[in-house]
Amino acid sequence: MDAEKHLQEKERLNRALDRKLSEAVSDLEGVMKKYNLEARPGIAFDLFRHTIEVQHMKRFNLPE
Repeated sequence: MDAEKHLQEKERLNRALDRKLSEAVSDLEGVMKKYNLEARPGIAFDLFRHTIEVQHMKRFNLPE
């Protein structure tokens, strides 16, 4: 990702999170540190994707 796209995405996310992007990033960094995911971005990505899937399954009352 180039710098311009990074800044555009940062602004988009910040607006979507009511200007609380830095807080959200800090929270997620805490989770990554707690589970030693800082050096394993692939596992971190898989975990976050799995979490989103679980949330959607709960929304539709599907078994995990």
